Amino acid sequence: MTVVFLAFLHVLPLLLTTNGFHPTTPITKTTKAIHARKVIIERGIITSNDKQRRFPFLFSTAAAVESSEETTASTIEAPSIPLSWDDLTNKLEKEDDDTKTSLVTLYRDTNGWCPFCERIWLLLRAKGIPYDEQLVPLQNKPDWYKALVPTTLVPAILIHEDNNNSDDTEKKNERRIVWESLDIMKALDESFPSTPRMVLDDNEEYNDAVEMNDRLTKAGFQYIYASAGPNNNITLTEEDLEERKQNFMNAINELDVSLGKVERKDDDDSFFRLGSQFTGIDAIMIPTLERWRYQLPLTRSIDILENRPHLKHWFEAMESYGPYRNRVAGDAYSWTATNSMFLRYFGGGEDKPEVQDAIQRTDTIANQLTQSFSNMDDKAFGLSSDTTAAIVMEAATKLITNHEAILKDCTSDENETKSQKDITRASSDTNIDIALRYAASILMDLSSDENITTATAISTVITNNIEDELMISIDKGNSENVSRAMRTIAARTCTPRDMSAPAAIIFRGVLSIIADKLDGIN
Repeated sequence: MTVVFLAFLHVLPLLLTTNGFHPTTPITKTTKAIHARKVIIERGIITSNDKQRRFPFLFSTAAAVESSEETTASTIEAPSIPLSWDDLTNKLEKEDDDTKTSLVTLYRDTNGWCPFCERIWLLLRAKGIPYDEQLVPLQNKPDWYKALVPTTLVPAILIHEDNNNSDDTEKKNERRIVWESLDIMKALDESFPSTPRMVLDDNEEYNDAVEMNDRLTKAGFQYIYASAGPNNNITLTEEDLEERKQNFMNAINELDVSLGKVERKDDDDSFFRLGSQFTGIDAIMIPTLERWRYQLPLTRSIDILENRPHLKHWFEAMESYGPYRNRVAGDAYSWTATNSMFLRYFGGGEDKPEVQDAIQRTDTIANQLTQSFSNMDDKAFGLSSDTTAAIVMEAATKLITNHEAILKDCTSDENETKSQKDITRASSDTNIDIALRYAASILMDLSSDENITTATAISTVITNNIEDELMISIDKGNSENVSRAMRTIAARTCTPRDMSAPAAIIFRGVLSIIADKLDGIN
């Protein structure tokens, strides 16, 4: 790839980071716990039995306290509503007992944006190989990584054992490091022969597709990043830029035409690059095309899907493919929200009117997208009854295990904020901790509710049932600040860095609905 693109990889860690924070857990009086449960039921939102089934975490404390001696209630402080982070963590640990022995360690960038890392990340999932991850900051790489990988670049993998030999008695127990994404792809095929083969380099169609993608990538970078970057001294005329643009558009058209010529079975809706099966060329193509799909309309007013039905169909196939959709894919909001940062680094200078306009346009559209977070879309990333429970649990897990960093990030002052400075942070407030534990409790409960199978159902349940609980649990005078914190966290959630795109739909949605309800308190 070009020098500009490699420079792009090295500044990614500066874009979005969070730090640890130890929250202050508020204590709610016992009498308040009893009152909370009574008022919610008396106001008739739903019955006591149904409420206990829907949100057992929120009611367990009040129910237990209500049965205690009255003299005790007047002198002893009960745990807050909802449960503490320790209680939530204990519940999470009981649920998380499905572990597999990892056969590979993947070393990738911290933000999940390196396209070469994404290839390997996706292939590991496509092959079903259990793996661990080690996140490597692209700047100030640790000494241990420099000693491990001669190039010091990501991605790299550590293969824990050699699976070439089918005879378990002769299987070698060796560990080896492999770097460079194409070499890693081949190594995974060789080391795990029982998994689907991905690099079909003995297939003429595969090799032709790789060469076509190389031409497209080269044409794209020559046009998109032409004269970009503060240290780029290249001067291009309008005619040069137009020629590069036309070469790029021709390369995209060539891909669309080629996709349309692939022979496919009549009864097979799959639309991958070579036919009905996902292969290594799909993993090579998606990281760059995904970025162009969302960011070129903002930076170059180019929609790569416009009048290209076959390319659109290929994207639909990728978004329906579980190994990609359920963890590796980014989403429209994440690529839009981060685009202004990319423009500042690679746009050629913020003093240029066209760069300023693109940044303003990007920020405006990103803000518009946040307004739709409450409307969770089942179709956005293929949410279904078969996947919703796991996705909701993923969102709960991310919140519970990272709550300290989340709390600090949403209340950081201007001097501490490293990215997305346009997003207003909240003031430090113990009520924010209550709201986050409340959100975590909701997510934990809903993940185990057999009747909640879609994002739409989750949205309906939360919207209809949480208002009174929030009014009781959070001080009215602080509701505006807590609402701001919820919206900040939702806007700061980036895929695939923080969680999968489907989990982000649920996570942002829950926080935004809570914020909507808090705004209605005043």
